[in-house]
Amino acid sequence: MADVPDFQTTEEGRQYENEIMIVLSSEKKDYPNYFGGLKVASGHEFKIASPIDPTIEYGIFQEPDEGTMEEAVTAALKAFDSWSIRPIDERITFFQALPGILRARRLHYAAAITVGSGMVREDALAEVDAAADAVERILREAKTLGRRRAQGVWAIITAHNSPFASPVAYAVVAMVAGNTVVMNPSKYTSMPIHLFYGLMEKYSLPAGVLNLVVDRKADSTQELANDMRLAGIVASGSGDRMEDMMFLQIDDEMHFINELKGMNPVVVNRPSDMKGTVRKIMESAFDYSGQSLFAISKVIITREDQAKFTDLLAEYMKDLKIDDPVNDTAFSGPLICDKDAQKFKDMALQLMPFTVAKAMPVSKELPENYVAPIAVCGLDPEDELNYMDFGLPILNITVVDSVEDIFTELENCECGLSAGIFTKDSKLIDRFKNEVDVPQMFINESSRSLRPAFGAVLEKFVK
Repeated sequence: MADVPDFQTTEEGRQYENEIMIVLSSEKKDYPNYFGGLKVASGHEFKIASPIDPTIEYGIFQEPDEGTMEEAVTAALKAFDSWSIRPIDERITFFQALPGILRARRLHYAAAITVGSGMVREDALAEVDAAADAVERILREAKTLGRRRAQGVWAIITAHNSPFASPVAYAVVAMVAGNTVVMNPSKYTSMPIHLFYGLMEKYSLPAGVLNLVVDRKADSTQELANDMRLAGIVASGSGDRMEDMMFLQIDDEMHFINELKGMNPVVVNRPSDMKGTVRKIMESAFDYSGQSLFAISKVIITREDQAKFTDLLAEYMKDLKIDDPVNDTAFSGPLICDKDAQKFKDMALQLMPFTVAKAMPVSKELPENYVAPIAVCGLDPEDELNYMDFGLPILNITVVDSVEDIFTELENCECGLSAGIFTKDSKLIDRFKNEVDVPQMFINESSRSLRPAFGAVLEKFVK
């Protein structure tokens, strides 16, 4: 870990590292599951280590027994009857203090996020800020719901890609709308969610309105997702658990909010500032080592721009530093787990003939899940990287001959939550806006600041 002040260049950095040390030096807490306001222990414990360093075990968790998820949904259903009939203004009061608390202790929550996810300070703070902003907006917009009725129990199933903002905001929007919730966060990043649960307990949220179950396997996630008593499911992130969500047996009455990470592709066509474009795309691609919800994994570029773009990318990426995320000098930190790191290494080996740019080598002193991002070009048209996202720090550059080919290429890839464009051609921007169907767009800007539009989905949680 970094040492004050050797690797900190700002006062905020030093305060942040102090919070990291507080998180790490505290007693290794036992994190139970919760349903119906009760702490639930199974006696089958498992420890979670930080992706920063496998020797850092920050918590002991309880493996849920078979049927735990069923009991959690039952508890949520029981609480729904009384919670849903409370006036909207009364429900709002339980969450009014949350944005202020998150902002007042943003460095502490960011430290917990970093320990669990491996995010650098900038990204961890952005998660806290996004959660605070989203809750504030949700509370403001909820007052327009009037007497519209809640739907029932919502499952909030999330991965590591947005370890705090996404699960917290979706849980709050569901509860404010009058629903009850069962949260099932990633095992890697559940500590910040337990902190959120603790705040809700502190502010006397009625038992059963919020329930929390963490599992190191996918068994309980499937048990929850396939519970036909649910009114709806939010699925946010990437990885095997999230991919399984695409095959759920959802009937017409169950609502499904798909926040699965996609390729977030970006188009480059005669930009006004190629150097700035390359820097913003590099930042967008390798934010949180390619794991964030809006990290891009594909560039679609016209042949006339290819050489300059690739040369600049190679020049800039050689200085990209992957290191302990606590260090101010690190652009990004580790992958979430060794399994993902091995997958990256296997793919990187196969992609060596197509690699056109790569980050500086990772220090041999770092654990195996620290990997150096790469950019590739010239893949076989049938290669999966052309149309699927893997949530890894691999940027695929696809070269096309015409503007028409740009839009054909966009249609053939798994866009996900966003798509972007860098160009000085206003007509092309207008066509991009009109023809590309994605929840969010970024135009001549990095995707790093994008966040799901939590407030905009409030209508989906009421009848």
